[in-house]
Amino acid sequence: MTSTEKIAKIIRVVTVPPILVLALLTILWFGQPAIFGSSLNFWLALLWLGVLPILAYPLQRLLPRWRQGGRPAQRRLAFICSLIGYGGALLNGIFAQVPRKLLLIYLTYALSVVILTLVNRLVKIRASGHACSVISPIVFLSYFSLLKPAVVFLLAGILSFWASLKLQRHRPHDLCAGSLVMLVSFGVALLIVG
Repeated sequence: MTSTEKIAKIIRVVTVPPILVLALLTILWFGQPAIFGSSLNFWLALLWLGVLPILAYPLQRLLPRWRQGGRPAQRRLAFICSLIGYGGALLNGIFAQVPRKLLLIYLTYALSVVILTLVNRLVKIRASGHACSVISPIVFLSYFSLLKPAVVFLLAGILSFWASLKLQRHRPHDLCAGSLVMLVSFGVALLIVG
């Protein structure tokens, strides 16, 4: 592996979806805590959107069936853990009647994982979950008028896209499809939540 490929691999690891969600939520908590309504909602958001999805990576190493499946199995398990986490977040948001802005975040993530799954299964496009997750902080930080951190995530997104292409994890249209899924999910969530 060349030094450029090593750098690309580090970038991919640092920009895995759960880490980006954890960073987004933390920035929102310090920038606009009213989005969460309470510290309990903040911690629950971290749990649902960040911690549960990131469990896919250690679980893949611990569970023999998933470990033997290599990278494709890791990708499937990441989608399953994300479905559980994002679905749990949405249910928690609805039943706990969280603030509208937090519900918007929950609904966007829930829609994104469902749409990604449908696109990847039915349309047979390998839409990138990585790209979807890289776009989400840019969208939310811009929407909530936190533009300086949004620019930082934009730069991280560019690096992440480069790393995905360099390591041949995705093709350009996979990255575009994943990005489009996030934008559509956000737009639909915005229409629903208002």
